[in-house]
Amino acid sequence: MSFGARARLFTSRSVMAAALLASLGAVSPARAEDPEQAFRTASEQISNASQDAGAVDTAVARHNEPGRGPQQRIADAVLLMGVKDYDRAADVLNEIVEQYQNHSTAYPDGLNMLGETYFLSKQYLASRRVFMKFIEQGSDPRFSPYRERAAIRIVDIALRLRDFSSLDKLFSLVGSLGGEATSGLAYAKGKGLLAQGKIDAADASLRLVAADSAFYHQARHLVGVAAMMRVPPLDPKDAPRKGSAAALAAPTRFDQAVERFRDVTKLPGDTAEHRRVIDMAWLAIGRIKYEVGSFADAAEAYNRVDRTSPEFGTMLYELAWVYVKTGDFMRAQRALEVLAIAAPNSQDVADASLLRADLMLRAGQFEKSRKVYESVRASYETMRDRVAQFMAATKDPSVYFELLSSEQLEVFESGNALPTMALKWARDGEDGPTAFAVIDDVVLSRRLVKESNDMIERLNAVLASPNKIRAIPGLRVGAERGLGLVNALALARLKLGQGLDGIEADNLTAGLQQARAERKILEDRLGVVPVTSSDFATRDQQAKRQWNKASQELKRIELEVDTLQATINGLERVISDGPTQGVVRSPQDLESYRRSIEEQKKLVVQYHEAAVELRRVIEAAKLQVGFGDKRFVEDEEVRKQYTRALWREVKLAEQGEGGAALGAYARRARPLLLKADDTEAQVEGALKRLYELVTGKVLELRGLVKKETQNIVTYSFALEALDAEARLVVGGVAMRNFATVRDRLRNIVLRADVGITEEAWEVRESQQTRVRRLKVEKARTESRLQEELDEVLDDSGDADQETKNAQ
Repeated sequence: MSFGARARLFTSRSVMAAALLASLGAVSPARAEDPEQAFRTASEQISNASQDAGAVDTAVARHNEPGRGPQQRIADAVLLMGVKDYDRAADVLNEIVEQYQNHSTAYPDGLNMLGETYFLSKQYLASRRVFMKFIEQGSDPRFSPYRERAAIRIVDIALRLRDFSSLDKLFSLVGSLGGEATSGLAYAKGKGLLAQGKIDAADASLRLVAADSAFYHQARHLVGVAAMMRVPPLDPKDAPRKGSAAALAAPTRFDQAVERFRDVTKLPGDTAEHRRVIDMAWLAIGRIKYEVGSFADAAEAYNRVDRTSPEFGTMLYELAWVYVKTGDFMRAQRALEVLAIAAPNSQDVADASLLRADLMLRAGQFEKSRKVYESVRASYETMRDRVAQFMAATKDPSVYFELLSSEQLEVFESGNALPTMALKWARDGEDGPTAFAVIDDVVLSRRLVKESNDMIERLNAVLASPNKIRAIPGLRVGAERGLGLVNALALARLKLGQGLDGIEADNLTAGLQQARAERKILEDRLGVVPVTSSDFATRDQQAKRQWNKASQELKRIELEVDTLQATINGLERVISDGPTQGVVRSPQDLESYRRSIEEQKKLVVQYHEAAVELRRVIEAAKLQVGFGDKRFVEDEEVRKQYTRALWREVKLAEQGEGGAALGAYARRARPLLLKADDTEAQVEGALKRLYELVTGKVLELRGLVKKETQNIVTYSFALEALDAEARLVVGGVAMRNFATVRDRLRNIVLRADVGITEEAWEVRESQQTRVRRLKVEKARTESRLQEELDEVLDDSGDADQETKNAQ
């Protein structure tokens, strides 16, 4: 069966299911009840409905009341941030910022959390734009508690994007704040100045951080960094002679920096962040001591880093090199083994593995070293090939930018999936954070535009449907309550009608028989009208279930299409790899195969497009079913017909056409029916007012949707313009970084191959040395045996000569 046939099949099934569902009756055939019991039940139902007749107006009034306050919505955003649902948190916070700009606490709280949300989701440009408001609006007293954190975040963003020139505006604004030059602002300014290379100004600003500040540890650590940056590097060409004054002074040139870092290690580790700063200070001391050749002091400093520290993996790799310098190869191996377990994703793990294999080789552990070399080659050779294939796909930076901006699934299907580690190395390369930030922003912006278009399409589907009240959930509650009351009155009439059936009638006239027959035909359908909120929910679930079945069928067809795509990919691979596998085909056969594959690929594209369209139709249908659909229209028609038939029967019975007993019961039922009619009119009046309010709200929503649609179009054009500007520059930077990654991977694989070769050579040399040693031992043994034999023979010859002389 073709895809189109299947689509038509399950679509027709869905339509049939909807029609069947609309005509179902869930109750048993109508039956006569005890007239008195039916009368009492109907009277109670009408009385209850009359008492609740004002429920619709109450629901409308509640809808007009203010909703959740800003503090409750901020609490919602905090929960969303806690579960790392940053997109929804940003939506909530943007609403708060837009609606409560004059609020004394909600606006600054929401703005601060919005900037933090953007920062945590790596939308750095948006985060910087938000945080700059706290600095730029220095006259607003509401922003005072947030300026320190905002300034620090702006500096953090500049460091991540390596956009140090943007900090000049921050420094000028911070200086204009005057009396608000707090420790946090001083720390932020010093950190930024240090990144710009302004060491003296940075040091002066960092020393303004008070000892009781939360940033004191970080500030003192940066003071040590500034002291280290002041030391000029030694020029290898002008290296001091051994024993000279310059040579003796070289190990002490970092003493001031070491002292500053030691001051940091003496501070209390009262928080996790402060403990990490202390560990980073020990790392800095270890590196300085390693640089000046004090390996024992370096090892002592490195061993002070806590095992739970995020810097523990870095420390192990650097400590291993300290042990290598001191000749303690066993400790170096142990440190590298722990690194492979404690930090398997570290950037140093490849170099660490190769170093461990080198140490094993030096220690004569040939078998172990060969296994490590082969493991490194197996891991990184595939990675190198993937990066090489990715880079070989195109040399055009714009196309390269587009490849990086595309979805990862599409990249994977094209055979150019990038390893995570390679992508991380490229991001950390030169200008990588800035370039990849632009790419990530483009990808995110495209996704947001697509989601916005989908949301607008769904809103338009709801607003254009008969149940447009679904767009206003608060009013839907009132509509359901009102409709439930109307249906409850209809069921009360049903009870009265069943009570009429329980009266023994005499000589029913033709008119009365016809009215009763019309009423009885409608009773089964009337019995399934929803009354309670549970009934409405059940009816919605039934409607959704039919479209879920269609969605499941479509999903199964999509899986078959994906299977077909995988088969096509496999056939293309078989054709391309045929010569390497020894399979030779004629050019005519290859051309025929390729034409067939191309035809199937075109069909797959058509199937995908049809599936997307059907998915859109199903999703739109899901939004349109439910409250206000065809079943509710049928409910209204059945209620009206039943009411007319019941009234006609009651009036005829009152005229005596069914006997005295039936006439008496009809006269008792008349006041209840009148009360039911009055209550229904009151409820329907409230529903009319509610629907008028819904109409006004829908018009407002349509205006907002139209406005947002225009905004999305504007954003799309702006995005395309920015994309065109960034394509060449960012694509070139990314391609350069990936070339560096490719070379690094090539070097790792080459070192592993050299290691394997060296291991084989060492094994050969070891075997040859052993053979030579055995030959020497053999020669020595043979020589010794020969000497002993000669001695024996000489002794024997002397004895024979003496015997002859004696004779």
